[in-house]
This record gives sequence, structure tokens and C-alpha cells, in this order.
Amino acid sequence: MTNYLTKFAYFTNKFDLDKAATAYKNEHWQAMNKTDRAVLDVIRRYSVKFGAAHLKHDTIADAIGKSNVTARRAIRKLVKLNIIDKVHYVRPVMNGLGANIYAIRPFEEPTTTRTPEKAEQKKAPKQESNTTENTEQSVPVTLFERMKALLSSTIGDATQTRRFFGVYRQRVLPMLKFSIHEHKGELFEQLAMQALQIATQATKKKDIKNLPGYYSGILGELIDQALFSDAFMDYDIPVEKIFYR
Repeated sequence: MTNYLTKFAYFTNKFDLDKAATAYKNEHWQAMNKTDRAVLDVIRRYSVKFGAAHLKHDTIADAIGKSNVTARRAIRKLVKLNIIDKVHYVRPVMNGLGANIYAIRPFEEPTTTRTPEKAEQKKAPKQESNTTENTEQSVPVTLFERMKALLSSTIGDATQTRRFFGVYRQRVLPMLKFSIHEHKGELFEQLAMQALQIATQATKKKDIKNLPGYYSGILGELIDQALFSDAFMDYDIPVEKIFYR
């Protein structure tokens, strides 16, 4: 039997749903606060089974440990940012408004178009080949090189690359010693670059005196979300009922 929530869903599997939620957090990191991200995470967890969630405001508020008003405010922001759809649901039997249905929208990568310059079109074949070859050789390969390239292109200063790389090692190496995480090196590197991008973008909006420290906090939060936010995703009962006083 098809659940009624599936007709509101954009996703048919957990992987794509999680990927979209993470992408939205990264894209709107400055616009969203911790409460907004927590509400999005609750909706994501409850959406795992059918792709959408049917939730009361009180259920969301209890799950994040905030007031009903705060939960409503966060939901309005997520709707305004086009991260989720909010559908007012009418009970078929009671014929009245019940809890709302929420569906996380697909994330669309920003697209850019580039028109080749006339000078590039007129280059001789040999020059094009050399240019391509040199470009391939300069592509950053290691995490340290990628961090250095990102710092150079965003803030114009790569002198602190070793400090940022040191923060990454300090947070990640102890975790890689555990067998449950030893295969997640690629994931940790991806999170390291996402955190660095978020940190450097933040410098354009506010004065950050200790950028490596700011980066450390963001990286820690991204790692926690990636590793531990799925702890209660596969339960059919409401998350708040898992805890006992």
C-alpha cells in the first residue's frame, strides 16, 4: 500500500535526501542558525521512510528542545529559503487541519555559463595543448594543496594553510583510529573543504580574528552532523519517545 506522504516527496531514497539536506546547510550556512539546521534535521529524519514528514509544531519543538514559537519561526525561514515545502493537510475523517506535511526540496547546484574569449579561440593547437597540460599539472591533489588553493583564491592569503591543516589533523586523526571510521577518510576531507569554504566566505560578512579557530568550530559541527545525526533516523516511532526520563 502506498503511503499518502509519497505523493508529496521529491526523493525515493535516503541517500539523495541526506545529500540535499547537507547541501542546503552548506549553501545557506550564514542565513541559517543552529535552530534552523536542527529543525531541518528533524524533518529529514522523519522523512526517511516515505520522503516527506507529517509533523505537529509541538513535535518539532520538543525534538529540538525549543518553544513552539521558535520552531514555527525556523520553519518559516526554511520555507522562505526554498529548502522545504510546507503543505497544510486536512484530515479526511475529521475534516479539519491537522499537522503540516513537510518535504525537503531537491538541491540545485548553481550553474555558470562561460563564453570563450576571442583570444582563446585564436590560439594555435600547440599552444592549447601546452596550456591544457600545464593546467592539469597544477590541479591540487592532496588535501593540503586544495586547502592552500582555496585560501589563495578566497582570502588571498595561504600563509596559514598549515594551521588549518593542523586543525583538520587534530580533529580527524583520533577518529580514524577507530575501525568504525577508518574507511571515512574521503568523507572527512570533503567536510574539511566544506568547512574551509564556509569559514572563508564568512570573512566577507564579519571580522573574524581567529579564522583557524572559527574553522575548527565549523568542522567539528559538520563532522558531528555527518556521523551522529543519523542515530535515530531509522526508527518508526517519534524521536522524542526514544528518550526516557
